Amino acid sequence: MNKRGTNRFVAILNAIAIASLYIFYFSGELLTSGLMHINTDIKSLYDSFLIETLINNLGTILFLVYGGIGILNIICAIQNKENKKIFFWQLVFGLYEIWFAFFNSDFLNNDDVSHIVWIAVNVIPIILAIINFFRIRKNRPKVIQVISYVAVIIIAILGLLGILEENYWNIIAVIMQFIYIHFQDKNIEESSARKIVNVILYYVLQSILAIGFLLMILASLIITKINEVQLENAIAELNNSIVTLQGNKESELYIPVEKNYKYGFITEDGQERIPCEYDRVSFFTEMEINNNTYYIALAQKDNKFYIISKTNASIELSGVLEKYVQAVNSTLDIYLTNINDGIHRLQYIESYNALLTAATTKGEKQLSSQQLESRYYSSADEVTLRRINTGYMYASQNFSMIIEPILEENEEYSDDYYDEDEDTYYMSTVEEECKVTILKSNGEEQSSIVCLPGLDEDDLTLETFNNGFIEFETKDYSVTGWYDNNGNQTTISGDYSIIDIYDVDDGEIYVQMIYYNENYDGSTESEYNWNNIIIDTTGNILLQTPALDIYDSDIYNTVYLIKNNNNKMVLLDKDFKEISNEYDKIITNSQIDISTEYSSY
Repeated sequence: MNKRGTNRFVAILNAIAIASLYIFYFSGELLTSGLMHINTDIKSLYDSFLIETLINNLGTILFLVYGGIGILNIICAIQNKENKKIFFWQLVFGLYEIWFAFFNSDFLNNDDVSHIVWIAVNVIPIILAIINFFRIRKNRPKVIQVISYVAVIIIAILGLLGILEENYWNIIAVIMQFIYIHFQDKNIEESSARKIVNVILYYVLQSILAIGFLLMILASLIITKINEVQLENAIAELNNSIVTLQGNKESELYIPVEKNYKYGFITEDGQERIPCEYDRVSFFTEMEINNNTYYIALAQKDNKFYIISKTNASIELSGVLEKYVQAVNSTLDIYLTNINDGIHRLQYIESYNALLTAATTKGEKQLSSQQLESRYYSSADEVTLRRINTGYMYASQNFSMIIEPILEENEEYSDDYYDEDEDTYYMSTVEEECKVTILKSNGEEQSSIVCLPGLDEDDLTLETFNNGFIEFETKDYSVTGWYDNNGNQTTISGDYSIIDIYDVDDGEIYVQMIYYNENYDGSTESEYNWNNIIIDTTGNILLQTPALDIYDSDIYNTVYLIKNNNNKMVLLDKDFKEISNEYDKIITNSQIDISTEYSSY
């Protein structure tokens, strides 16, 4: 058996290891302050080898420190096997440290394996506590001993139930080591060979692991706190510079544009104000400093970051502030690449808004970006139906509509369903066919078999467009159109598959559809393309483009963003005349990036 001094030193190092761990966890927000901690490839904000070593190699460090301490505790427990009390707590603590080392490394990256190990690491102390309690109960165990075993069992059960995410019973294990070591025989002497081994194992190796990790964490915290002050001072200095930046109070809306992978800005009327010279930019953003509103954007050029105004005056970010923005940007790059596979590169515009917020407020305030918002299209009204024997009836000033749902024999309604194998929720797209009969005031009667997408049989309502038109389509989507205010049918013709008919505005209807290439067999998505058209209320096509978004503009009332025949993006006025130059991208708002036709390379 090891003498009491050796066991006490091991227990002290165990306590230091636990303290280091919890200092690290409870100080995690401070250690990674200003960082979006997405993976272990990030860099620290500060010129500190200690911090960067700790953050970038965390998995390896924890594995070596706690795996090594766990192995040394098990060796120490074996050497103390004659003292069952000390043996038990050193063994339990050693097993926990080894589990913790593997659990926080890449070795247990399988969820099922991790779950099994989590159950095992909570069940083992329960079993060992029960066994050890029955072994010592004949010697009239002290109250503290009984309490310790009960506490370990309770904490382990809470871990199994998921109430506690951390195994706090390792703290009890170290406390019980100190208690039993205190009562250990003082006269035990170690052999010379064992003394040498113990010095190497515990006094040297475990000291390096436990004390070294603690010192690294403490040094990192101190350096981080110092640099936090430097960062706050740098942001305050930047804000003072923004106040004096030329053109900082210009409130006119500027829209980011891209040409040949370089970014600039245009206005709502298509005038280019800042040439396409930057590698990346954010939207222009409203920022309040000392109760005054300023308009700024973040831009990157030749790996340098700048705060720019609408006169293209700039402030270069340098020092700790530059390192801060570089670190956050590096993390965002990795994140956006992972989630988008590099397809929607325009989302970097939105990410630079986050960078601008970080650089000017350290992310503590929400800044409002200036964006040209898309016009929202929706059915504007619902009319109430009256139930009749054969179905439903709707009466307007100029006509009446009788709606008779058709359910073929043995046909069932198609409901939404959840596919467990694909982990996907599917919504039914099958519309119910109806016999729709129009009775006009002049006695004329017309009937047809169609589907009414706006029909709600439960609420006895029918959705209409803004001007009262009622949408219809055939079950195979081969014919789509609407009933006008006189009950007449207008259809949209062409080799299209209609996806959505949006609301009517100023006598124009926005339709989104898919058109298929020749010999399309449904095998690949590449054999069809999106198409968008603007038509009048008689069905005549006013505008057709593979990419379209519509805005309410202060200047032109209505502005259209389209892809023209040259495969370039341009702005059109309400008369469909081009008012801007051609660009590869015009980023009116962050939502436009959703359109595949618009965003793909």
